[in-house]
Amino acid sequence: MSLDNFVSAIRDVALRIGQPSARSGAFAINLSSRYRWYLAPARLVIMLLAGAIGLAMLWDISQAWLVWQDVQSMESALNQVQDRDRDLLKEAQQEGLDLSEAALQVLPKEIEFANHLIEKRSFSWTRFLTELERAIPQRIAVNSIRLDPANATIMLTGSARALEDVTTLTVTFQDHPQFKEPVLGQHRVMGNGLVEFDLSLRYRNRNP
Repeated sequence: MSLDNFVSAIRDVALRIGQPSARSGAFAINLSSRYRWYLAPARLVIMLLAGAIGLAMLWDISQAWLVWQDVQSMESALNQVQDRDRDLLKEAQQEGLDLSEAALQVLPKEIEFANHLIEKRSFSWTRFLTELERAIPQRIAVNSIRLDPANATIMLTGSARALEDVTTLTVTFQDHPQFKEPVLGQHRVMGNGLVEFDLSLRYRNRNP
């Protein structure tokens, strides 16, 4: 047998092996056509997951857009408030008003002080001075009366013949029905023997 005849015989055998046999009814096996039952559910699950992820991304994008719009609105409102504040400060400076931070901190105390003294515009300086004159002993002279809005008190400066007279004045104010919370500040003995003092107290206004 020649070499060509041998190669031809081998080719024929290979072809017969790959072809179905008419006598036996057997077919060649193709593994790529094997049925896999789990592929269809797996594809469905993957599609559902992809859809859910897409919806979640769209939801996040919409929420981010809404948050961005809110931030823009708040920034616009803040800028408007700042512009109004600057305009108000300019107008106040033109009118000679002090709207600095220190002045605004004192403002509530000044309002409280005004409320205590005015009491619906019923405060009477005549009554206050009359009661103050009655409460002060004869051995004490009042030099000045100053209203202190920082702590809503009345500041008195005066002179006495002795330190005991200043103590008596403090006790008198303490027991007086219209004056309260007397606090003796600085006191000093002058060269002429008089004692100068500073006294703060609160006044309880009586309605007429």
